[in-house]
Amino acid sequence: MAGAPPPASRPDGGLAAAGRASWDDIRIFNAIAVGGSMAVAAARLALSEATVTRRLKALEKDLGLQLFLREANRLVPTAVGLELAVEASAIEAAAQRFGLRAEAARTLADAPVRITATTSISLFLTMHATTISRDAGGIEIVIISTRSRLNLARGEADIALRMSKPPQEPGYYAQKIGRLMQALYCRHDVDPATAPIISVNRETSSRIDNHIVAFAAGRPIAARVGDSAARYESIRSAGALSMAPCFMADADPGLRRLEPPPEATGDDIFLLSHDVSRQRAGVGAVLAALRKLFRQHRARLEGLPLEDGPPS
Repeated sequence: MAGAPPPASRPDGGLAAAGRASWDDIRIFNAIAVGGSMAVAAARLALSEATVTRRLKALEKDLGLQLFLREANRLVPTAVGLELAVEASAIEAAAQRFGLRAEAARTLADAPVRITATTSISLFLTMHATTISRDAGGIEIVIISTRSRLNLARGEADIALRMSKPPQEPGYYAQKIGRLMQALYCRHDVDPATAPIISVNRETSSRIDNHIVAFAAGRPIAARVGDSAARYESIRSAGALSMAPCFMADADPGLRRLEPPPEATGDDIFLLSHDVSRQRAGVGAVLAALRKLFRQHRARLEGLPLEDGPPS
């Protein structure tokens, strides 16, 4: 018995068969569904508008379905077009993940390893950047200081240090590696009873704001500053009273700590990585170096007394 004839091929490479579509067909369909027009889809895909139009017509013919209603200035998906757009979006997301994993796998062994962290942790990393690189075998590291949660699954960074609950999605690996404590400080030459008080915008940390306001006991708040490094600078340069990370302020001989760091304002530090980049030897080496660093500096990060005596 003769086998089924192979599907006809189109000159531009797509497969023509009822109920089937190539990835190129799906990619073009998805771009139109997202952009709402041939022109937008063509620009997004770096194709000519004529090619996009031709491919859509061919796809609708192959499937035996009308995917869009053609209005004056926009293409509106039909009911079945909406259903297929959901599937097309999922397929494109899977294709992007495929590409990211492939890119991570072929990245050069000596490519920089990108670490994203909040400002305070980024400053800590910067203080020890050469140590991290050395302990990782001389690998170059890039420190990305941002409060935005860069997406490791999309390859926006290789490693993240976060002070919030790590994601539970498959592919992520999270480990608690320390705790960041903050305390109230002022300069030695400043009277804490009269120093201007800097607090925190509540969107950044209501816990820190509550503690500072309670300590102020009715005294006015001069300003609210979300960034911990900026608060440290206001204490050091402007003679303000505020909270700052212990690892920064305890190391400054010009400052004094007014009370022990309150447990309620502390933050757990999580080391986060993802399968997308974890398979790179360089990423693994930097992860190990970071674990070692945070282990060695646990006391400073938590504001604990050091061997040479407690902070003054």
